[in-house]
Order: sequence, then C-alpha cells, then structure tokens
Amino acid sequence: MGENGKTAGKIKGDIRRDQIVRASFKIIGRKGVSSLTIAAIAREVGVSEANLYRHFKNKDDIYSAAAVFVQEMIRSNVKKAFSAGAAPLAVLKRFFFLQIELMQDNSGIPRFMFSEELHSHRAMREQILRTMYAVSETLASLIRSGQKNDTVRKDIDPRTTALTFISIVQGLAFQWSLGGFSFPLETEGEKTWKNFETCIALKKNAARRKL
Repeated sequence: MGENGKTAGKIKGDIRRDQIVRASFKIIGRKGVSSLTIAAIAREVGVSEANLYRHFKNKDDIYSAAAVFVQEMIRSNVKKAFSAGAAPLAVLKRFFFLQIELMQDNSGIPRFMFSEELHSHRAMREQILRTMYAVSETLASLIRSGQKNDTVRKDIDPRTTALTFISIVQGLAFQWSLGGFSFPLETEGEKTWKNFETCIALKKNAARRKL
C-alpha cells in the first residue's frame, strides 16, 4: 500500500473510531453505562463485532476513547469561545452554552462522567481532572480580565468563581440526566446562566462611580 493509501486508511479508521465512541454515548444516554456491550455498540454502528475489534481491543479501550473524546470536545469549546475575541463575560457565556450544546448532542456524556466506570479507572479519572484543572485556570484568567476592565466584580476570587462555573455546568448536567432528559437543557441553561451572570457581573452604575 502506498503512502496515500496508508493515509486514507488511517483517516477511515479514525472516522470509524469516532462513530463507535459517539454510538457508545448514545447507548449510555438511553440505557446507562451498564448497558454498554460490544454487541450493542456493533448494532448501533451497523458493523460486525469482529469489525469493531479492529478499532478497539475491548470495552475498557472504548471507555478510554470516550474520556479522550470528552477532553477534546471541552478543549475545542474553549477555543471556539475565545475565537470571537469578545469581552470576558461574552466569552464565558459562549463557553457555557457550547458545553450545554455538547451535552444535548451527546446525552450519554453526563451519565458517563458520573459513572462508577470512570471514577474507578484511575488513568481516565486523572485525564479528565487534568483537563478540568486546565479549563478552570483558563476561566480564572478570563475572570481576572473582566475584573480589570470593570465588567466583573473585584470582590470575588477568580479561581473559586471558575470552579463554581464548572460546578454549575456539572450540576445542571446531573439534574438533566437524573430527570431522564425530561426538560429542555438549553432553556434551563438560559435561566442558570442569567443567575450566574447577575452574581458576578459588575453593575454599570457601580463601574461609573469609579470613573
């Protein structure tokens, strides 16, 4: 096989792996992590179990790929949020709703993130924790920028506020998952964001008094 053939084969393999991971989240979203089997994934993707084993060694391998998928999506959302070059609060809002959109499109993510399978797997757990720590530091820096340009209150701690932001997103996801996805996540997200923004935003009249 030539170089182009190898590249095409790798791309095709990467696409199939992505399909398998996304199919896994669909199954988890419908029936929970315990329902995830190689047979169920193969049926969801529309391939044989033998074909699936060409891309993943076993179910643990799929779990690891699922954890990487979540990491990559969160990092991608951070980049998207910052790409517009907007004011700090606007970037924070954009990231919040990108995370909401990610969960809406992959309802299995909340159930996977709160599952025993993830919590008992040290390597996966540490991967996710590293990503969350990096994101919290990025958000803390963003909040500091908002404090400097008088759009975010100066009497709040940036790092604690960033961790609170992450906790709010996770709490909303947990509530949505426990409720069987019975309420529109985006609608609830709108109310949650408005409340959070009210808590951290510097009031316009207060900013004017400082001028």
